[in-house]
Amino acid sequence: MRVYIINVTWDCHGEVWCGVSDELALSLECSSFDGLIERVKVAALELSRLNNCEPVGMLHFVAERREGVV
Repeated sequence: MRVYIINVTWDCHGEVWCGVSDELALSLECSSFDGLIERVKVAALELSRLNNCEPVGMLHFVAERREGVV
């Protein structure tokens, strides 16, 4: 089984977390970080089947959040 990297960033304009994985053709948004992780877990299994990818063994979340200071 394979480890898939999910890049997660905070969109301060939309106030959502965005999760993207080119390997799985995945792009999701959610207002909470934990909610995004749950959505990605479900979608990753389905997308790996639909895209005939190697089965998901582990998801590696790489998160980044930047905030401006006034």
